[in-house]
Parts: sequence; C-alpha cells; structure tokens
Amino acid sequence: MSIDIAIIEKHEELKRRLAAGEYKTLVDIFLEWFDRAIRKITRQPKPLPIWLVTVNLCVLVFMIGYVSIYVTGDFLAFPDPVAAFGLFGTLLVSILSGVLAIVSAVAINLYINRIFVLWRDKVLESIESVESLDEIEDWLEKTCNKRAHFWMTIIGALLGSLYLITIVSRLAGGFVGYGTTFTFIILSMFSSAFLYLFVMIGLLASGLRRYHLKLFAADPSSSELVSRLSNELSFIIYFVAIYAAILTLVNALSRGFIPLFGFFLVLFLWLPIIAMFVLNQTSLASIIRRSKWKTLNEIQVKVEKLQAVENFEDKETMEAINRLMDYHDRVKATRDSALDFRTYLGFFNSLLLPLLAFILGNLDLVLKLFGIRP
Repeated sequence: MSIDIAIIEKHEELKRRLAAGEYKTLVDIFLEWFDRAIRKITRQPKPLPIWLVTVNLCVLVFMIGYVSIYVTGDFLAFPDPVAAFGLFGTLLVSILSGVLAIVSAVAINLYINRIFVLWRDKVLESIESVESLDEIEDWLEKTCNKRAHFWMTIIGALLGSLYLITIVSRLAGGFVGYGTTFTFIILSMFSSAFLYLFVMIGLLASGLRRYHLKLFAADPSSSELVSRLSNELSFIIYFVAIYAAILTLVNALSRGFIPLFGFFLVLFLWLPIIAMFVLNQTSLASIIRRSKWKTLNEIQVKVEKLQAVENFEDKETMEAINRLMDYHDRVKATRDSALDFRTYLGFFNSLLLPLLAFILGNLDLVLKLFGIRP
C-alpha cells in the first residue's frame, strides 16, 4: 500500500513539474531570451512563433558572420575554392550549412519538448514502479542540466571549429582568418548543442528498457502506448536521415569541397541510424516481454491454485484450468516486439535518404561506374 502511495505521489509531482514548465533545456532558455530581445526591439506583446524566432536567429548569425569575414578580409583566403564554384556557390553552401546547424538544434529541442508532453500525458500514468519514475526523473534532470549542456556546447564548439579551420585552411592554402574562425565557432556551438540533446535521446532509449509500464495484458505489443512510443522514437531516426541527406547535398553543391566527405557522411551517419533503431526496438521489446511474463505468471499462479485442490474429476475445475491454459497459450503466442512491416519500411526508407542524396550529388561519378557517359 505504501508503495502504491509513493508511486502516486511521485507521479503527480513529476506531472506537475512538467505541466508547469520547470524542465527546460539550455536551448529553451536561449530561445526564450532571444524571443524577448526581439519583442523588446519590435515592441511585440505576444511571444513569436518558433519558426519566426529561428528565421531571425539565422539572419542575425549570418549578419554577424559575414560582417566579421568582410571586416577581416577573410574572403581573400579562399581564392581557389571560390574560383572553383563561384561566389554565389560559396554563399549558398555557407548559408545552407549555417541554416542546418541552427535549425537542427531548434528542431531536436522541439522533439525533446514533444517527449516531455508524451511522458506527461501518457507514460507517467502507465508507470507501475517507483524505480521507473526515478529513471524518468534522472533523465529529465540530465537533459535539463544547463551547466553540463553549456560546457559541452563550449568544448564541442572549440573542437569542432578547430577541425573545420584545419581542413579549410589546408584546402585554402593558408590560415582562413579570424573572422571565419569566429563564424565557425558560433555555428559549432549550435551543432554541439544539438549533439548534447541527441546523446540525451540515446540515453532515453537505453533506459526505456527498464521501465515497468501497464500495457494491454492479453497482447502487450498491441497497446496504444507501445505504438505511440514506437512512432515517437522512430521520429529521431528520420531526423538523422534527413540531416545526413542535407549534409550530403551541401557537400555535393560545394563540388566535393572536402574530398570523400559525402561518402564518409553516408557511412558514419548510417551507424547512428542503425544504432538508434536497434536501441529503440530492443527497449520496446524488453517492456513488452516484461508485461507478457507478468500476465503469464499471474495465469500460472491461478492454474497452480486450482491444481493444488487436486479435484480433477470436477468438471468446473477442469474447464477453468483449460480456459486458463488456452488464455496462457494465446498470450504466449503474441508478438514480443513492436516490429511490423511498417516499422521495417520506415527504417529502410531512412537508410535510403542519405544514400539517394549522395547518388544525386555525385551522379556523374555513379554513371561512370556503370560505363555511362553523363
């Protein structure tokens, strides 16, 4: 009884905190601050839609980047790359790269908030153990740990910009300049913020297998909650696939600015797609099997109680045992996972997206492999 009370109290506390908006990521804090700054300048009383905030953020970052590059004269450090695909191509590639870095951080943060809502409205109500609630609370605290997120953003920005500066400087034949370095650091900060939240999603998927959820006893895999979790967790796979496809196309537009980057991009972004798919489905399978065995054990206990009476000549007793055994067999025969044709199809589609982008971006090379002149 005390355990049930503890579950109810913990459930209500987490639900209250999620509804009150107490769990906010570092990206949430930054976007809210930026929104207030815009509204203060434009004197808008109501919060701006997130897409408009993102557009304004992109414009501001590009203005800062291009002004710093222009003031320091860093465009002079790119004579060979600019001559290779023109000033317009250079601007287009840089704009697409910058937009991808900013939009991906905002998009994955919106996805995190969608998970908060799903947990508040659906998952918390189905939790059957205090340990599972503690797992959820621990994940929420880590995801919204602003200090850890901030330091990972800074360290990741320094390491990411150092890598970009090294590669681009080598291709340009010299140091690209301080204005370009400053721009790389800003864009790498958004990419690092994205990476932190992506890691948190991976932690969520890995911890999900330890959840004790109340599912449909006769067929846990057919529960609405399992379907919702499968669909929500599959979204991040499509997100990574689209992210990989756009990066591949950007590299194609730059005419292979970084040699073989498109090939390695497809290869190494396939790995997180496959890893996230396997992690999501194995975690859901663990939840389903746990729920199945809970039902099967309850049936077995009832059968053993009837058998303990040892009144096998009684017709009603034997009918009850037969009905329980039939029910036991039906439950045992149900699926142990959330995998179906639609899930497999979505997974293969997500793998095809970056590959198709690579083929389209390098169509001339692909045609040559088959002996066809472009």
